Amino acid sequence: MFVDYVQVVSAEDMFQAMKARFLDNDIIIKSAAVADYKPKTVADDKMKKKDGEMSIELDRTHDILKYMGEHRREGQFYCGFSMETQNMLENSRVKLDKKNIDLVIANNLKVAGSGFGTDTNVVTMISKQEEIQLELLTKEEVAHKILDEILKLKG
Repeated sequence: MFVDYVQVVSAEDMFQAMKARFLDNDIIIKSAAVADYKPKTVADDKMKKKDGEMSIELDRTHDILKYMGEHRREGQFYCGFSMETQNMLENSRVKLDKKNIDLVIANNLKVAGSGFGTDTNVVTMISKQEEIQLELLTKEEVAHKILDEILKLKG
């Protein structure tokens, strides 16, 4: 099956693994960000409870999809996902342009039958040419529709 399994532990590990391999691929489907933020510092020991509140400072992680879009080679096709709870189409179109990708699969977590913890999803496939709203389908059916659209657009 042409699968190169690379085990990673952190968002940084994933960024480095993708950075080392992404130019070798013609089609990349990036399902979601592993994490948008990480703790600024990591404690070696248990952090004891103290009086008052506690805050944890966060740093941004690398935006892997954006990095790949900025460094893509001729002929590559990039598909990303956009999980939204409001302004789904507008936010997803912005992602399409900002990250320099060819197709974004948008899904609204507030739609019944979509998102996590279900075997179904409701998505809209957005390219520079069109928007295709899919009805409630199994996730396997959605995957087939996405692959069909990628092959159509890649030509």
